[in-house]
Amino acid sequence: MMKNLLTGIGVFIPVSNLKQSTKWYENMLGFKLVYSDVPSANTLALADGTITFCLVKTDEKIEQPRFPTNQYGVDHYFNFHTKKVDEIYQQLLDKGANVGDIHEVDGMRGFELYDPDGNRFSVIQ
Repeated sequence: MMKNLLTGIGVFIPVSNLKQSTKWYENMLGFKLVYSDVPSANTLALADGTITFCLVKTDEKIEQPRFPTNQYGVDHYFNFHTKKVDEIYQQLLDKGANVGDIHEVDGMRGFELYDPDGNRFSVIQ
């Protein structure tokens, strides 16, 4: 059996205001700044370092990608996983985050979360 050599995932996120978005990801989701290349980009990571987001400053209008129509019912590219969806939902609401209602599908509960540029994420349990 082949040893898994992958150690994490990095995601590039387009943003219109690097400073504002960096603070949002730190305050809302607990990411920590690990590398700064101002004014072009900032790299942030979750505490264990397995998930990194590189916020990339763009001057173009940020348009959200559309997930292709499918029979599985999925309409987004990735999820954040949690064991406490109600708790994180309330924390995000209390901090003023733009979140959708909690919904349940096939035994999973979750909600949509939007950053200041409208980049959409799902949070599921």
